[in-house]
Amino acid sequence: MAKCLHFPQCGGCSLLNRTYKNQLSEKQNNLQSLFSNWNLEVSPIIESPQPLFYRHKVQLPFGFFKRSGGIVLGCYGCDSHKVINQTECVIQDKTLSKIAWTIREWATENRLSVYNEKTGTGFLRHVLLRKGAGTGEVLIGLVTNGEKPRGSRYLAQKLLEMTGQKKDEFKPVVGIVQNVNKRQTNVVLGEKQIVWWGRPFLKEKLGGLKFKIELSTFFQVNPYQLPRLYNRVLENIDKKTKVLDLYSGIGSIALWISSKAQTVLGIEENPFSVKAARISASVNNVKNVSFVAGDVAKLLPQYINFGFECAVVDPPRKGLDTRVLETVKNSGLKTLIYVSCNPETLFRDMEYLKHYYKPVSVTGVDMFPQTGHIECVVVANRIK
Repeated sequence: MAKCLHFPQCGGCSLLNRTYKNQLSEKQNNLQSLFSNWNLEVSPIIESPQPLFYRHKVQLPFGFFKRSGGIVLGCYGCDSHKVINQTECVIQDKTLSKIAWTIREWATENRLSVYNEKTGTGFLRHVLLRKGAGTGEVLIGLVTNGEKPRGSRYLAQKLLEMTGQKKDEFKPVVGIVQNVNKRQTNVVLGEKQIVWWGRPFLKEKLGGLKFKIELSTFFQVNPYQLPRLYNRVLENIDKKTKVLDLYSGIGSIALWISSKAQTVLGIEENPFSVKAARISASVNNVKNVSFVAGDVAKLLPQYINFGFECAVVDPPRKGLDTRVLETVKNSGLKTLIYVSCNPETLFRDMEYLKHYYKPVSVTGVDMFPQTGHIECVVVANRIK
């Protein structure tokens, strides 16, 4: 069992008081119970090769402690919006944790104000850090309740000094990016970004493939487990099949399965992700993938009957739009591979399709050790 002085007050982890073996057993039982009426055996959960210090994306809110008058930074407490002032974490990448705590010190030394949810005032809202596991590159994101401040060049240089960036032996940071979010909302990122220093993306390598990752683009937080998740998809793709990749993000699944498929078409709403996907396809010299930008529900009817035999879907936690389900239901797709970080919405959506697609396998992939979350892959075949 891992130990952290913030457990159980911190909302970042919920299973630290269990051994990893017991966590897997509990998740396996939960999946078996959820899918019990499907009359098939849930495959053993694919365990993470690194159950600690695996998170290569860190997103932490700022807070203010009135008694000491100090800035705090950390996860929200369980069932609250009180920020736990983080001084250790057993699931975040160690380098990212050190940089996060340095940013807290930097904000304090430079007397920067912190966002207040009740009044809508204050400058700093969140820290968002990303690290490339295959390259070591780090991108620093500062989500703010205001435009570019005066002295941002000085602030950037000061932050670089404090993170050790100017030392020859330690130069992981490739960019400092300000994301402007003035809305009174729980949504973390705004639409406007300002580069303070360096570049607005990091480079990542995964299984021989190269990717470009920005603050707003989706990429799984556990790179050690990611090849196992993608291989579970790959092994269910028939050779020379035309595949749709829905909610394709930066094209990681599309590129991963491209060696086996005849062609892959990705559909993704985030234009930044589509741009990054196209760049990755070019950089990796993959010729049989293409990407279109737009709402999946709106675009899918235009493409689904162009000879596609298989669809891979990896939607947000809320699951599939009813319009997407209707389009899939009335299509000629032979195989549906559903990747989900929310087994409950996956189950709901597959129940919607149960007279048209029969699940043949369910596999849990533990992308989030020490938490109650589980990634899941369901493969279903068209009922003839």
